[in-house]
Amino acid sequence: MRAHELMGSRLVESSAAPVSGRRGPDEIARTDGEWIVALIQLRGRMVISDGGDPLELGPGGVVVWDSTAPASFEIKKRDHKRSVFFPREFLSTLCPTLDTRPMLELPSADPSVALFRAVAADVARHAADLDDVGRFASSQALAELLVACLRPRVLQGRAAHQAALFRRACAHVEERLGDPDLRPGVLAAELKVPLRTLQDVFAQRGHTVRGYIKTRRLGRAHGELRRADGRSVTEIAFALGFTHAGHFSRSFHERYGTTPREVRAEGVRPARRGAP
Repeated sequence: MRAHELMGSRLVESSAAPVSGRRGPDEIARTDGEWIVALIQLRGRMVISDGGDPLELGPGGVVVWDSTAPASFEIKKRDHKRSVFFPREFLSTLCPTLDTRPMLELPSADPSVALFRAVAADVARHAADLDDVGRFASSQALAELLVACLRPRVLQGRAAHQAALFRRACAHVEERLGDPDLRPGVLAAELKVPLRTLQDVFAQRGHTVRGYIKTRRLGRAHGELRRADGRSVTEIAFALGFTHAGHFSRSFHERYGTTPREVRAEGVRPARRGAP
């Protein structure tokens, strides 16, 4: 194995015979710092997985992985690889959305990926002779090239992740409309995401979390009030998580321009004879 310190990153070249293993909590705990690693497969074949679909890398393949995420690997044929280690904090300043994907394969034929491989090869060839200025410039060049490869794919992945989170949150709200304790913080905790993340996802769609919950409660109440099921306005309000009848009536009127009792009366009014 050969390692080169590049004033901000580290370039490592290594070879290994066929072997399999796992990077679990113990190995992660022993790692000095948190790293984003761009692994370039030069020869041989390796299968790597972070718990999802396994990635099989052949010569020219590039995968970016997170040193804090568990992973397993299998080297099928004696390999030679080149890895560039970037401190998470350093790379995240260039690509703030990086944390959304613990492992990402880059398309080998993409021109940006090909350029990253080529520059990494040149740096490896000259690293031993570079002074501090040259090592720093090499580190910056590699980081900026990697970000150019990552940014469109990470943003696309982040958009899909946020859309899925929004759907999960909406479904959870529908299931819990009758719970008066359903609040933004509670919803975030039950979805196991930071409150700020949840708020951002709703804000991007023109809502606040609290406002969305209230809107859905009022919408459900409007439908329930039109049904002639014998329940009073207060019973319907309390069944949908409102704790004060007066607050419910004011909010309902602000949204629909009519009172809950007027909608209730319209719902229970018998149909006129001959009406369609």
